[in-house]
Amino acid sequence: MTRTGRKSEFTFYAPIALTVLCAAVLSLISGCTRDRDSKVLHFSHFWSEPTQRAAMDSLLSGFKREHPEIPIEVTELSWADGKTKLMVGFNAETPPDVMELGSDWVPQFSSSGVLTNLFQSDSLLRLRESFAVDYSKDPGMWRDTCFAIPWLVDTRVMFVNDSLANRDGKDSSKTKLGDWTKFRTLAQKIQATSLVGGVGVNGSDEHRLYKKFLPYVWSNGGHLFSTDGKPTFALPANVEALTYYVEQQAYGTLETQKNLDDAFRRGRLGIWFSGSWLIKALKNATFPWHTEIFPGNNNHPGESFAGGEYLAISRSSPLQKEARTFLAYITRSDNELRFAKAVNMYPADTTVASDSYYLTRREGAVFTEQLKHARMTPVLPKWLEVESILEDEVAQAIYRKLSPQDALEEGQRRVLELLREP
Repeated sequence: MTRTGRKSEFTFYAPIALTVLCAAVLSLISGCTRDRDSKVLHFSHFWSEPTQRAAMDSLLSGFKREHPEIPIEVTELSWADGKTKLMVGFNAETPPDVMELGSDWVPQFSSSGVLTNLFQSDSLLRLRESFAVDYSKDPGMWRDTCFAIPWLVDTRVMFVNDSLANRDGKDSSKTKLGDWTKFRTLAQKIQATSLVGGVGVNGSDEHRLYKKFLPYVWSNGGHLFSTDGKPTFALPANVEALTYYVEQQAYGTLETQKNLDDAFRRGRLGIWFSGSWLIKALKNATFPWHTEIFPGNNNHPGESFAGGEYLAISRSSPLQKEARTFLAYITRSDNELRFAKAVNMYPADTTVASDSYYLTRREGAVFTEQLKHARMTPVLPKWLEVESILEDEVAQAIYRKLSPQDALEEGQRRVLELLREP
């Protein structure tokens, strides 16, 4: 069974199409022009929510106090179209001097030759990179060269409604998930005794489904690519993981991430895999709850999904020295920790990630421990297209259109075809 699937619109556009492109995206950007003050450092970031903006404003105010000789102009981007704006800027030869990139975007930029080689640019940045969380280093690398440094990281854990987990009255303590067998047993018990979903199952949900499914693959000893870059979607461990994921519908609730977050908040879901944003929503919960490390299977440790924010410098920037000064400031341990705490993420710098703030806050110790057992997406320039294929095929299995085996075999075929394309 062959399907085209959704094609990623995020590719670097050919210069010859620039005029047409600029006309098409005028609603997204202020215009395609090279008229920009070359003496002002331009920084683009994605922290546009009110509390995030306040934290960023404070961070930038500190930079201006320490470096009044470097004027800086900031552009706020949104996750909906920010990546497109950055790419348009590169094609229009007006990219920001310094930019924030998502961990799964970096390879597409770094492999295109538009970012500064940070190893050659500043020994301070290379030294700092040595303090980063191990799994966060690879996304910033391309062909043994560092093009982006990890700034912030975060992960997801299992949330358990203790009231539903102990509805049978046999145990009033926090129930441990253990391995997949115990996990399944608890979810089945919750559904049987409470008549609500035992576990949340994320259905078709663009850019979210793969983050929910990959931990099952990794925690069962599976992987999507071999060490030489060949797709391994149809590995027995991956098929077993998808089979387990699909079967959870029999004792769970199939919905989008947003709706499952809301169901858990309302006490209508027993177990759910989510992020630290849910803790704030549970502040006034009327039921006891706790978090757990993602469970492993077949003697494999539980591995969660980790996302990250990265910082990079445009190779064409005329302000390389000033950009490096800004990166050194924004990633300095005290500044990075202060900003990370304000936006509810973790600093990528391991020397400050164990700050008491994270260990003493609600469920902080669990998130801190899970960060030690997490992974990021494979380092591939075409990852977004791979992600699309993976989500398409997992959805085929979820909605019973293909068996887990057939879905992953089809995914492997499609990815092989994709990687053969120039």
